[in-house]
Amino acid sequence: MSTATAAPSPADLLGLRVPERDPLALVKALEQGLPARALARFKKVTRLSDVDVARLLRLSGRTITRMKSAATARLPADLSERLYSLAAVYAEAEQVFGDRDTALGWLGEPNAALAGTVPRTLLASELGRRQVSALLKRIEHGQLA
Repeated sequence: MSTATAAPSPADLLGLRVPERDPLALVKALEQGLPARALARFKKVTRLSDVDVARLLRLSGRTITRMKSAATARLPADLSERLYSLAAVYAEAEQVFGDRDTALGWLGEPNAALAGTVPRTLLASELGRRQVSALLKRIEHGQLA
């Protein structure tokens, strides 16, 4: 289902300039913490509410509000890594389906291959992100309709 158009990278979805092609430099950038504005950018691009983003990142609603108000601050390293990992799945879905609207729709609808679970609800954990990513790879290779 992929198209010839270049899909966004996780960094694109977060509005960042991070060295994605250099894994060690990317790890270092995540350890230093992403700018808090990356969180607002992700929320806007994915069209998720504060409540949804907080749940996916395993944060309280108050923490999300506090981070939005401190837009010049940096996110903690663990949160930066979770946010980047979450953005990676969204970028992968966009690559597989060829456009953002289709990818967001797919992530938000129950999926038979996931026993009727909505893919987005699985993204709060590393194991869930891996399951959704594996399903996207199968779709990309034509193993699922």
